[in-house]
Amino acid sequence: MSKCNLPTPDGPDPDEGGAIFLGWLKKRGGMRRIQDCQRKCKENGFEARDFINAMGQERICLYRAGGGDKVIKLENLVWADQWMTYYDLEVPHHRHWTRLKK
Repeated sequence: MSKCNLPTPDGPDPDEGGAIFLGWLKKRGGMRRIQDCQRKCKENGFEARDFINAMGQERICLYRAGGGDKVIKLENLVWADQWMTYYDLEVPHHRHWTRLKK
């Protein structure tokens, strides 16, 4: 359920744990070693490879980097942003203003 009462974005729903992972990945440049991603996904209760398969390679994909290491790359930033916003998990850039609650 959206915390923002927004319409449901297009594409597969990553669920809240997946949206947390997408935000984590995006904040780190959109690409990380598979070992790091697997650790983060486990924290959120799912497997990285299963998540990639469920979301589709046009959105998030597994690659082999130059040195032979496997990496996960976020391919569709707009899709990720829409789901992070839907779950009220958008991670603001450090220069964005944040309204403080009184």
